[in-house]
Amino acid sequence: MMRPFTALLFALTASMVPTNTQANDSSAHLASGGLEFVRQKDVVMQSEDLYLSPDRIDVRYVFRNTSSEDITTLVAFPLPDIEALNDYNNLILPQQDAVNFIDFTTKVDGRKVEMEIDQRAIALGVDRTAVLREFGVPLEPYLLSTHDALAQLAPERQEQLRKLGLLRRFDGEEPGWLMRTAYYWTQTFPAGQAVVIEHSYKPVAGRSLSPPLARKGQHDDYSLRAKQDYCISDDQEKAIASHRLDAAGKARFTYFSATVEYILKTGGNWSGPIRNFHLVVEAAKPDDFALLCLDGAQRVSRSRLEFSEENFWPRDNLNVLFIDAVELH
Repeated sequence: MMRPFTALLFALTASMVPTNTQANDSSAHLASGGLEFVRQKDVVMQSEDLYLSPDRIDVRYVFRNTSSEDITTLVAFPLPDIEALNDYNNLILPQQDAVNFIDFTTKVDGRKVEMEIDQRAIALGVDRTAVLREFGVPLEPYLLSTHDALAQLAPERQEQLRKLGLLRRFDGEEPGWLMRTAYYWTQTFPAGQAVVIEHSYKPVAGRSLSPPLARKGQHDDYSLRAKQDYCISDDQEKAIASHRLDAAGKARFTYFSATVEYILKTGGNWSGPIRNFHLVVEAAKPDDFALLCLDGAQRVSRSRLEFSEENFWPRDNLNVLFIDAVELH
């Protein structure tokens, strides 16, 4: 029996929400199995300016074709994978648009670009898009219409989906696939010239009502893992704990948290390093905290970090923890 879903699943609950990824642009080609990312040896990423916050991500690239011929290629931007929503996976989708659920916009040299969309259903690591389309099931695993379509299938078709991992058990049955989405467009890089590509979108942030912080100076596995993952020093722990209190020692703030992962490594598909890389990580308010592991990052304030490097090789992804300080009244 299919488990009924309601719009309430788009609301935040107290459970920890898994982090989802945002990605750098990548050169690609469209194969029969969907977009495949490829190395583009003659186009360099001259610069990348990246702004990360829990509510908005802005990125500006300058690419340069170093060859003597124009280069035309697909440029792809993969979106976060999305799975069925349940009591333990209550992602807050920034937009409830079935496709553009991150309010994604792109400009090339200042002009808005109309993009194509490649959307796939992945179950047990296998592309099962064709099966769902054959059965008339929407690819969006979080929609009510998807659950209705699955519930209306003949029993033998439901059993086929179970064997393929497209139906899974969770207090009833729910979609078992990941929806994998990527925007792409055809871009020409003129010989010897620079092209500016800009993106702006809302991240699918993992949010929690229970931040991964030590309680009364005592760590559990949850806070120890966060201390390592986000390079939270002992001094930062003390600062976060003391900031919660007012001068009289009474609670001034309660803390929530948000996590954002940004995939830098796909930037390595272009030729050589990122010649000039600049990063700003900023929490939503001055009383909030921004935390991440990145050697050389400079703390401007509790809520803002900056990093700049020439000839930057994106070997690791960025994992950011934002501590949201909500003032008590």
